[in-house]
Amino acid sequence: MTTNEALLVPRRARGWRMGLANMLSKELAAWWRTRRGLVQCMVALLVANGSLAINLSSKEANNVENATLAFMVTAALCVPFAAVSLAQESILGEKHSGTAAWVLSKPLRRPAYVLAKLIAHGLGLFVAWIALVGVVGYFQLLKPADAYFTPLRIAGVMGLNYLNLLFFLTLALMLATFFNSRGSVLGISLVLAWAGPMPFISAPVLKYASWLYDILPWKLLIDFNANRPLAFYLINRLPLPTVVPIIATALWCVLFTAVAIGRMSREEF
Repeated sequence: MTTNEALLVPRRARGWRMGLANMLSKELAAWWRTRRGLVQCMVALLVANGSLAINLSSKEANNVENATLAFMVTAALCVPFAAVSLAQESILGEKHSGTAAWVLSKPLRRPAYVLAKLIAHGLGLFVAWIALVGVVGYFQLLKPADAYFTPLRIAGVMGLNYLNLLFFLTLALMLATFFNSRGSVLGISLVLAWAGPMPFISAPVLKYASWLYDILPWKLLIDFNANRPLAFYLINRLPLPTVVPIIATALWCVLFTAVAIGRMSREEF
């Protein structure tokens, strides 16, 4: 048996899973066998935990609570940008270079193509922006907060952060199947991401369509209307006033993924 033959691993998957394992292996390799994973981890630590460290060093009263709120604001603003940038480049970059057409000419079903990218980016972003940031953040808050923030509370907050991340990851993947312009995907996604946290945008939303706060992920990490996001209740072990934004965000993720698969299945290369 030659070396090349030894490297060929037969896959017996059928239906929509055809090619998923090979495509997922390729996407994971792009994360952890290149500098992408390391760069994302470094950026996440610098942005999220760096901002937390700066706010914790403040001498103002209640600086721990203020630093925690600022940490959630940073997550609400920066995590969507990381997710959208990677997701839109993942599909649009391959469409523009012709790689997508070449890959899909192989024994690879289009649902598997989309799902491999979603799983790989979802895992990579989880490690960099959720698990790593959450663990480091816990140790940053351990002494200043006098062990008030338990691992379970931090995990709850980071869980909401991850749900917020998945919303914009799946949104960008879906938009990338409709548009050929990076600017369109990035612009639409970031306007939606920052419409909630930015007061000059959120003011008309609160006035004319306040119900959007219940069906979009804005209220998970930051809510300028009452300044009490759902993450605040979790981190202080208080009963959640509502779970509608959590359920709605999860359903949006499923819908965006289904639409992306449907659109990709009709794409001509």
